[in-house]
Amino acid sequence: MKHEIKKAMYALAVFGLVMPFVAQAASTTVVTSANPQGWSTADTRPGGAVNFIPDGTAPSGLGALQLTTDATTTAKAQYLRAASLPLADVTELSYYTKQNSAAFAGGDASYQLPVLLNGATGFTTFVFEPYQNGTVVNGVWQQWDVDAGQFWSSRSVTCSNGSVSAGFGGAPFYTLSQIQTMCPEAIVVGFGVNIGSNNPSYDVETDLVSFNNDVFNFEPTLTPTTRESCKNGGWMGFNSPVFRNQGECVAYVNFVNLH
Repeated sequence: MKHEIKKAMYALAVFGLVMPFVAQAASTTVVTSANPQGWSTADTRPGGAVNFIPDGTAPSGLGALQLTTDATTTAKAQYLRAASLPLADVTELSYYTKQNSAAFAGGDASYQLPVLLNGATGFTTFVFEPYQNGTVVNGVWQQWDVDAGQFWSSRSVTCSNGSVSAGFGGAPFYTLSQIQTMCPEAIVVGFGVNIGSNNPSYDVETDLVSFNNDVFNFEPTLTPTTRESCKNGGWMGFNSPVFRNQGECVAYVNFVNLH
C-alpha cells in the first residue's frame, strides 16, 4: 500500500493528472487485473489460469490476456463479462487470439456468448471456435470475425421459430442470423473467452475482444523498479505510470526509492 501511495504522489507531482494509460478511442476500454471493468474469471476451474502478461506483439498496447490449462482434462480457463442486450441487436462480434501451444494444432481460445434464448429461460452458450472457422497459425496473432462465423450450442433449446441442438463441441453449427431468426426473444447475458475442459496443456492469448463495437483491451500493469530498466528505450515499455521520455522514467524510480 505504501508503494502504491508513492506512485500516486509522483504521478500527481510530475505529470499532473496524467492517467496510467494512454487515452483510447471512445469505444475501447482498457482492462487490467487491478481494474477488471466488470470482467471475471467466472467458471475457471483448478488447473486453469487467467493472467495479464506483457507481449510486444499484441495488436494493441503492451500486452494481452493469457489463458492456460495444465495437463489435466478437468482444467478450465474462462474470462467473461456480463451483458443484457437483445440478441436481435447484436451486429458485431470479434477478437484476436494467439496460440503459443496447445494439445492439438487448432487449439485456441474460443469466443463465448451466453444467451437466454426465450428471454427469461432457455439458457445456452454459443461457442465460436477459431479452428472451425479458419486455420489457426501457431505463434501469430489472428483476428476473428465472430459475427460472420459459425457457432455450436452447449444445450438444446426450443424457441418460438425453431430450435437449436447441443453440439458438444461440434455440429450442428448455427450462424448469428439463424439464431436471431429462430429465437427473436433471445437476450445475451454475457460474452468472453474460454478454454473448456478436455483441453489440457493450452497456452493461448487473446486481446481486443469486441461486443457490438465495445472493444476491451487487456493490459498488464508494468512499472519500472530500476534506473537501468528505463534506459535504451525501456521507458516506453511501462504503463503505470506512462512516461514521456527516459528522464521522467529515471526520476520516477529515484523518487520511489527515496520515499
